[in-house]
Amino acid sequence: MIAFAVVVGALLGLGLWLWVVPATTQVATSRAPSKLLVPLLEPLVRLMGEAGFAHLNPWSVVGVVVVIATAVGFGVTLVLPVAVLGPLAAIAAALVAYGFVLRERGARRHRLRVAWPGVIDHIRAGIRSGSDVVRAVSALPPSLPPELSTTVELFREDLARGMSSDMALAQWGRRLADPVGDRIVEVLRMAGEVGGTDLPDVLNSLQRSVRHDIAVREDASAKQSWVRSAAVMAVSAPWVVLVVIGSRGETLQSYQSLEGSGVLVMGAVVSALAYRMMHAIGSLPPQRRWVN
Repeated sequence: MIAFAVVVGALLGLGLWLWVVPATTQVATSRAPSKLLVPLLEPLVRLMGEAGFAHLNPWSVVGVVVVIATAVGFGVTLVLPVAVLGPLAAIAAALVAYGFVLRERGARRHRLRVAWPGVIDHIRAGIRSGSDVVRAVSALPPSLPPELSTTVELFREDLARGMSSDMALAQWGRRLADPVGDRIVEVLRMAGEVGGTDLPDVLNSLQRSVRHDIAVREDASAKQSWVRSAAVMAVSAPWVVLVVIGSRGETLQSYQSLEGSGVLVMGAVVSALAYRMMHAIGSLPPQRRWVN
């Protein structure tokens, strides 16, 4: 128990250090993430950007997750004094945090996906009225969802600072971090480079494609939601039962043995694999981005 407390204290200290030090250091991760971050953090930076958390320091996020996971593991060990449950609970807490970011990314993509047909309509109307691509994007109304209105405002600021239209559009696409947004931005950039006489027709075709994709995904997601809910219940139920029966002394003694610890580890592995399989069955293939 003393050794475990020492490990917990060390992890808590490491987590706090990872949280405090980057918070007091100004790091422009959005400008050159590949030069300032280790390669292992680049997928996390990309995921946070797609989930709408690009303003957060990835080191701070890692530090907070380490602290919370360690605290959860320590708390579970205090309630159920089984050595293997502490690390399992800490891993589960970290996976819950990862799942939360994935859920936020899905929610953000859904909000953007619903808003894109209207955005394409505004851009197409602006181009038909004689505006160029840059003016059509800058004239997007502020009533758009925050994920769009904020990036449009930053797009205007980039142009006001003297950034070229092509670079400003590329930066807009990076801030959006959305598969449909990548398609729209690349079409607009190409129209700005080679001319856009057919741009209204291209945007009209793109709008029809986006609307069809929305209808298909909404229908499939509604039909498969019960599979995802069943996956969560199936994984949670055995561990809730374990907590309930863990208050009995003979049960704790059984799981404190080497064989009992092995059963818990195998149960955790099987639960994780079963959840991953059910979640894959109940989810649609994610849309791939054109650019990163």
